[in-house]
Amino acid sequence: MRAGQAVLLSILLAASSGAALEAEPPRSRVELGLRLAPPGALVFRGREELPLRQGRNGIRWASLEPGPQELLILAEGCVARRISLELPPPSGLPARGPLLLEEKLERAGSPLELERMGPTGLRPKSLAFSPDGRFLVVPLLSGRGADLLDAASLAPLGRLEPPLPFAASEGFVECAFFPRSREIWVSQMHSSRIHAFDLDSFAYKDSFPSGGSYPKVIASSPDGSRAYVSNWVSEDVCVIETSSRRILARIKTGGTPRGLAPSPDGRWLYIARFSDGAILRLDLASMELATFHAPDGGAKRHLVLDPDRGRLYATDMGRGSLFAFDCARGRLLAELRLGPNPNGCALSPDGRLIYACTRGPDGEEGYERKGPVAGELIAIDARRLAVVARQWGGAQPTGLAVSPDGSRILFTDFLDHRVESYRASGFGSLPRDRFAPPSARAVASAR
Repeated sequence: MRAGQAVLLSILLAASSGAALEAEPPRSRVELGLRLAPPGALVFRGREELPLRQGRNGIRWASLEPGPQELLILAEGCVARRISLELPPPSGLPARGPLLLEEKLERAGSPLELERMGPTGLRPKSLAFSPDGRFLVVPLLSGRGADLLDAASLAPLGRLEPPLPFAASEGFVECAFFPRSREIWVSQMHSSRIHAFDLDSFAYKDSFPSGGSYPKVIASSPDGSRAYVSNWVSEDVCVIETSSRRILARIKTGGTPRGLAPSPDGRWLYIARFSDGAILRLDLASMELATFHAPDGGAKRHLVLDPDRGRLYATDMGRGSLFAFDCARGRLLAELRLGPNPNGCALSPDGRLIYACTRGPDGEEGYERKGPVAGELIAIDARRLAVVARQWGGAQPTGLAVSPDGSRILFTDFLDHRVESYRASGFGSLPRDRFAPPSARAVASAR
């Protein structure tokens, strides 16, 4: 759906979203639940503000007459959005029971401009641009492989699907590209396998063990001759020869490994340890492992290297932060508060901006249910290490990727089963720390 088209909304049965339902209203009224971003947005019908009753898990409720409705959603610092809907829904949608309207507003004056959205399969865990920037690969945690999308339009082109029984096991997590061998690798937790596909035809090639249990991240050596895989349950990282699929080394990490970042010179592999917030550094010549950043009680998730500045960036879900390190000195430069549950991060091709997405707080029944506050896309000035832009995402922004030319930033909404595309421009004029993360008070009130 294009940003200039009609509103970005979805009207669903509240029961299908895991929301707490209230007693069925009288037939003369229709109960409409609203989950909005920002969570304190106001809703008007004509000149009158709608009274909203606070429900659970970020949902507020309005009691409306049946028939056509014109609603205006307003929030300070955001672009207003007008909603047209019919209550009860038109034929083809359920006519009884509470309904849920989910909508987000765009922050006014942000250099991040919503371009379009596109649907994916169930629970898109990550996404990556092909090396030529023409395609997107989106592994699906609850799908039979990885979606293949047109990068420009987000139109579905097909699916990278391994044969049975692998496809039926689901649990696809991350992907990596190997231009030298013209391959795409996709990790699958539930089978502890890596699946290889042809980079030109997207045809399935073969499947092979990850070397451990529950593989997550795949990273390539600078020349593409080796791959590095983090295995979640077996708590190790494996080094695989890409041509033969042979396991060259298996390194125990002393905790749950997640993100991986090979140095451009091929000397080091940085490893994020999710279980305690440590970052390890593996000497790829000797295969000796050392502590780069000691455990800090966090949950380091994603790693990105900035070769021009000699820095390492890490998202930490436990601390709600982005960390910046000096690689040569092994020194922490900054810890930036982003918001609840930061997931993916990426560096712009020119190195000026660091992008990150936060998933938002978990739902009352855990992360597999929508939470009270939406996640966000965040831009950080790499020189000043300051947040310079934010935009609201959907339900749990998780995977993140920047186009090869740096003009577009894409992320997956894990529980909305979609990809969002933003266009970047005008960052040079933004002041320092203009955008703050959601306050604890705002999150608490939304619950």
